[in-house]
Formats: sequence, C-alpha cells, structure tokens
Amino acid sequence: ETNESGMFPSIFSILKEQKPKATTAVIYSWGGINPLVQKGTTDIRIDGKGNDEICVDSTVSVIINHKPTLTFVHLDGADEVGHNIGHDTPEYYTELKKIDAFIGRILSAVKDAGIADQTVIIVTADHGGINKGHGGKSLQEVQIPWIAYGKGIKADNEIKRPVINFDNAATIAWLLGLKTPDSWLGIPIKEVSAKK
Repeated sequence: ETNESGMFPSIFSILKEQKPKATTAVIYSWGGINPLVQKGTTDIRIDGKGNDEICVDSTVSVIINHKPTLTFVHLDGADEVGHNIGHDTPEYYTELKKIDAFIGRILSAVKDAGIADQTVIIVTADHGGINKGHGGKSLQEVQIPWIAYGKGIKADNEIKRPVINFDNAATIAWLLGLKTPDSWLGIPIKEVSAKK
C-alpha cells in the first residue's frame, strides 16, 4: 500500500492527511534520516550536519516557537561512538550521558513552551550493538530502550511484551487519534496508558 506520492505511508504522511493543520518537525544529525521522511509531509526539517548539539539547540527553538504536534529528533552521537570505538565501552556510556543531558534540555523546552500537560515524549533507539557493529540477531544488537513519558502515560510501568521499531509510529498514531494504514505492521503500545 502506497500513498498518492507512491511512497509507503509514514506517521508524517498520515498525520498531514488526517490533520492538515498540525505542525510537524524533523530534526536530525545523521543525513540518512532525510530521505526516509517524505518531502512535503513535514513543516520544519532541520539537518544538524552530524552535530547533536545543533540538533538540540534547533529542537529547543522549534518547540518554544512552533509547538509542533509531532517532533522527531534524531541524535547520532551514540551510534557514531558505537561504530568507531565500540558499543558497551566507557566512551559509549559517556556519550549516553550527553544524550541524557540533551533530553533534559528538550524536556525543559517543552515545559518552557507551556505544553508539558499535552505532550508525550518517547525515547528509543533504532538498534543495539556488539563490538563496533550491529545487524545480527543477538540480544545485544536487537534490544533497545523504549521509554514513554508525559500526558496520560502510566508512571513506573514496565512493558511486558516485546516492542519493535514499527510500534513507534503505531503508538504515536494511537496517541494522536489517527487511523493507521492496513499495511502497517506496528501495534500501538496501549499498555502505557494511565487510563483504566
């Protein structure tokens, strides 16, 4: 199933189709993200040119000035360290501490923008790693963090079932009240809901 542009529907394309007035932003430090997000489906698109600091500065500005309905932020520092120095190394964990501080800055921007009471933050990764690579089937390579925080999200909750990357878009669509394409494989992670 493809959309009118001949591309597989993404969270950005279905949001633009179903809620055309919604503002969306994509901010990334790895250039490989750009071709993955169909042109015309985002209002704000910022290439951080491989610099996570630029991405976070841009994200803070975008959140405060535009308050997007959906903001995707990609930080590449951990991936770069994993491939060049190695996963599960002291340098890798130092990079994760930097990313934690970056997330703190983004959370502060959400609060400063006055939208914390209507925002859900999802923090995840696209893959794990072993030595300097990934792509295999070992737990170290496929296991990723998946954290949801914010409006309507249950606190101190552990998801008991496996979560895959396809579930991200399905969960965001569910949180935004969007109808998902039949071709999507992802399942919304409804277990995060604080509603009974």
